[in-house]
Amino acid sequence: MQTPWRASAAILGVLALSTAIQAPLADATTPVAATTVPVALYATTPQVRTGQSVTLMAATPSPLTTGESLSIVNLTTGQTINTVTSGSSVSTTILHHQPQTDQYAAILTRQTHPIAVTWVVRAIGNNAGYENAAGQSVTLTAPAQGTPQQAFTVIANPTGFHHPVYQFWWAMQGGQWHSSGAFSNQNTETITPPRAGFLSVLVYARSQSAPTGESADQEAIYEAKSDTAVVDVGNASATQTTTPTSSNNWVGMEMPNQVAVGDNITLTATASSGIIDPLYQFWFQAPGQAWQSSGVYTASNTFTIPATSPGIWHVVVYAKPLTAPDNATAAERQALEVESPVSSITVHP
Repeated sequence: MQTPWRASAAILGVLALSTAIQAPLADATTPVAATTVPVALYATTPQVRTGQSVTLMAATPSPLTTGESLSIVNLTTGQTINTVTSGSSVSTTILHHQPQTDQYAAILTRQTHPIAVTWVVRAIGNNAGYENAAGQSVTLTAPAQGTPQQAFTVIANPTGFHHPVYQFWWAMQGGQWHSSGAFSNQNTETITPPRAGFLSVLVYARSQSAPTGESADQEAIYEAKSDTAVVDVGNASATQTTTPTSSNNWVGMEMPNQVAVGDNITLTATASSGIIDPLYQFWFQAPGQAWQSSGVYTASNTFTIPATSPGIWHVVVYAKPLTAPDNATAAERQALEVESPVSSITVHP
């Protein structure tokens, strides 16, 4: 029986934090008896600050039966973190103090569903805001619309701080992030958008008395971050044929993780509900070959590839709403399309 698995990404914003989910290791996908019960693996967030924790939970739709076990495994290290033999769920809390990315899988006999969690020193992007360790927080006031080459001002609104200092970040859609510089007690920032498009802006806050040059873990203790505000510059939404795809939308793919030469590789895509009437385009790369596509975007969420040569094949799928233009510009594609992580499939001789 082949071992199917699903790679699903929750894209968090302009930072494009597509979780890089790779094929599970062989020794983590060969437990005992086979079963067709699906397993789901969830993370409270796919990206956390160093020194902060994330909770993983695996769940089955029905309680385990005699002889079955449900485990959460770190595919990066091969370590089984937690296992249950009864009930229908298992959870564990993970914390790292250094920047790294770990791959995890929920394993019920031969079913695996990997998920990736990335620890970063400091996330700049559309990921959700957070409080610092003291429960202090900051929000951002920004205009809904702006005009190219005309300045506008955003305002930081702290809660719980006595003498806060701030650092603002902003980026045009598809562009680089820009900083206001070192933390200062100025709670406003004036931005002049260079062109039309969607501009993302956020702010960090910390107490003036907080130490400087601290470790990544200490930064996570002292800093709070706002949610990201998006400013429509030049009425960009009116020039697009559809609403930009939300940063929380994603497309995932289900596939076998190994097949034999001569068999077919069948890919099944699933898009999040925020992508209205999704269209799909699949891409695949045979060993040593260039990438090939399934052709134009279609409403079919399945694609079959003949496995013609042994080795590691790579696959990815793109999704966009039905109303997206066929001849989209690079900026429109950035706004309207989402992609799955690139996944690997082993083809045996």
